[in-house]
Amino acid sequence: MFLADFHIHSKYSRATSKECVPEFLELWARRKGLDVIGTGDFTHPAWREELKEKLIPAEEGLYRLRDEFRMREDAAYDSRRPRFLVSGEISSIYKKNGKVRKIHNLILLPSLEDAEALAHRLEAIGNLHSDGRPILGLDSRDLLEITLDVCRDAVFIPAHIWTPHFSLFGAYSGFDTVEECFGDLTGCIHALETGLSSDPPMNWRLSALDRFTL
Repeated sequence: MFLADFHIHSKYSRATSKECVPEFLELWARRKGLDVIGTGDFTHPAWREELKEKLIPAEEGLYRLRDEFRMREDAAYDSRRPRFLVSGEISSIYKKNGKVRKIHNLILLPSLEDAEALAHRLEAIGNLHSDGRPILGLDSRDLLEITLDVCRDAVFIPAHIWTPHFSLFGAYSGFDTVEECFGDLTGCIHALETGLSSDPPMNWRLSALDRFTL
């Protein structure tokens, strides 16, 4: 078992600290005992450049912070070497079945090269420069299709699924089922993020979610 936090944002996302940079993220991962931490915001071009500068490949699909950027702590913290996994969140706002939908989805990728390729595809659809969590007028199902077309090994996770706004089952702009949202690509969804609005036991009450990792 390992401890991980994949849903992270950088300093390029709205309402985040200017210290959301690789060296501080790695430092706090050590302090919190995390083994793997998401990079967040892979769609943002300036953030990708910073990640390329400060991270180097480690195990397959993972990166680590370059030694020259590590912030020193006491020996207990310094012995830990958290890994980074390329991640990002995308906000989709679109109309489907006569209703406006506002859905956040988390995407995990095996490399910064895949992030570059996917960002290139998405840049033709919307602005990726103004926010680390970009807002795209793109159906979640179509976003999933594009993601898998670019990288078959990508992991696509609907984010904080019960949050009233901006989520798969959100009361104000979500769907009633996973199938209604993703249609023929529902089988490509293997995990759901509970978020801070729910915990696994709450989700286990809904048998339709039994096949998903939470």
